[in-house]
Amino acid sequence: MFIRLLSAAASAAATMAAAAFPDGAEAQSRELMVVTATRTLTPAEALPVRVDVLTRAEIELDNIQTLADAAARATGVYIEQSGPAGSVSSGFFRGTNSSHALALFDGVRLNDPSAPNGRFDFGRDTLADAERVEIVRGPLSAVYGSDAIGGVVNVIPRIGGEDAFSPYFETSYGTFETVRALAGATGSVERLRYGLTFDHFQTNGFDVVPERMSTRTGDPDGARISTLTAIGDLSLGRGFSLEGLLRIRDAENEYDTFSGGPSGFQRGDDPDVETVQDDTTLWRAGLAYAAGELESRLRVGQILTTRENVDAGAMTDAYDGERTFADWLSTWRPQSAAGAPEISFGVQYERDAIETTTAFASPVDEDEDRFGVYLGAGAQIGDRLCVRGSVRHDDYEAADAETTYSLGTVFDIPEIATQLTASYGTAYRAPSLNERFETSAFNIGNPDLRAESSESWEAGFRTALSAFGQAEGVSFGAVYYQTDIEDLIEYDFVAFQNINIGRAEIDGAEAWLELQPVEHFELRLAYAYTDAQNAATRAQLLRRPEHMASLTARYAFTERLRASFVWSHVGERTDVNYDDDGFFLGSGGVIDGHDVVSVSGEYGVSDAIALFASVNNLLDQTYERPEAFAAPGRAVTLGLRGRF
Repeated sequence: MFIRLLSAAASAAATMAAAAFPDGAEAQSRELMVVTATRTLTPAEALPVRVDVLTRAEIELDNIQTLADAAARATGVYIEQSGPAGSVSSGFFRGTNSSHALALFDGVRLNDPSAPNGRFDFGRDTLADAERVEIVRGPLSAVYGSDAIGGVVNVIPRIGGEDAFSPYFETSYGTFETVRALAGATGSVERLRYGLTFDHFQTNGFDVVPERMSTRTGDPDGARISTLTAIGDLSLGRGFSLEGLLRIRDAENEYDTFSGGPSGFQRGDDPDVETVQDDTTLWRAGLAYAAGELESRLRVGQILTTRENVDAGAMTDAYDGERTFADWLSTWRPQSAAGAPEISFGVQYERDAIETTTAFASPVDEDEDRFGVYLGAGAQIGDRLCVRGSVRHDDYEAADAETTYSLGTVFDIPEIATQLTASYGTAYRAPSLNERFETSAFNIGNPDLRAESSESWEAGFRTALSAFGQAEGVSFGAVYYQTDIEDLIEYDFVAFQNINIGRAEIDGAEAWLELQPVEHFELRLAYAYTDAQNAATRAQLLRRPEHMASLTARYAFTERLRASFVWSHVGERTDVNYDDDGFFLGSGGVIDGHDVVSVSGEYGVSDAIALFASVNNLLDQTYERPEAFAAPGRAVTLGLRGRF
């Protein structure tokens, strides 16, 4: 079935000739500049790691609405989403845990300090304010500190431009009574660059209890997300500038209980359970300097998070988190030195504070300071070799200090248009305040928890060949990696507390092929293999598909008409299992894989206005992601967007 679908999808895409791909689609282009892997603007060809980039044009053409959908496009990233857009979503990067992925907005850490394990929810951030999304796989704690074991996702916001005022808007309506409206503007006026975006997304949703379960009633579970983003910088002259960022996101969603049904112990519908408030406010202010060989930024800010869950109008859980941060980062590029070296260095301070009130645990009111020092460097050695490395030391107020490092190389073989890459890195995740201090009748707090730590290495190649009359008509590559994680935090049913007892061993490989047979057509095929095991029992870790694949084609029939085709395959995986009456069966059973096909298109009515449409899950496949949570069926969206 898998091979037949792959062949059919490839044949269909190959017939879409004489077409155009959105600007900037090639994530590993030799001209592509990315910032997430090093915290400084760096050519992708100089990086020993794989970076996927979704541009504004791709986001719009594919009608990608949430960060969960964007992250799922990256090879080796699996997203579990418990319902429609806006539902809780977890990201598994290269087989690591959902708490091992770091999310950033313009370089600012978004992971929720009040969440039980500090993980980031990918489902509740829309992309109206994004100019592009950069996704890096592999360890990056040596750059960003805690949480970056499996990878990092960074949303780069819209700002500036050639004109003083460039407004844009979008409105759409679709299946599940889904409505979206956004409006904003970017521009540059003398010394000022700015960006302003407001976005509102709302869906009536669908019943997330699967149809196979007898406890399903058909009661829909909806969601709402509103986001306001304002960003700007003002040149003061002599290389100095002021920077500012404000992002306010307000979300809510309905969900169903695991304590429902006639017995009270089944997976069942519950129209009274919902997250009525999931708010995040991010603000940042800074002073930057850039002149000659030196760039430097000093920034301060806060992230405030509030989440409240209710049942029949009564609050059951409340989480309040506050992260205060200050960081200074400088980059020195000595122009007269051989090898075009680049040296980055900086310091960072963070203070996390949480207040929680939950139905089955004692309230938690804790805070912690941490201080980090970072050093990174890169240089060209001769004509073929590029070397890059980084080291970081983080000191925690009430926990062990952590030192992480990474080293990578890129070796050019221009005779065959190939680069060989290799890298090694260590990473960690600090235990959350909840994991250390929450107590209940079934949990004894453990303030002595150690950080989860990892070692990873990878080796691969990437080749870009001239073909079909195009400079990079054919490009392909592959990477093999291994990750070992120690001191994983797990709940011990004998000790009644979280302790460091887990170990994981992960082997994986990623491969991709990109074709541009004519000037305006591009096809991309990607595959990921993941073998993630419990190192003690050799059992497969839950919710890590062994095989994933995707095929993407984007094209334009004319200058005004563009279209996109995306097929994705998620293979079998183990999960927590429930029978057709909603009763818990156990953990570790295998669930079926699934294939999803989506198509979308855009027609330019004029140079400024375009009509667009998309159909997600075109074949209306029925599957669960994770088990006991129904995935969306076929969904059609029609809309209008403009840019002036």
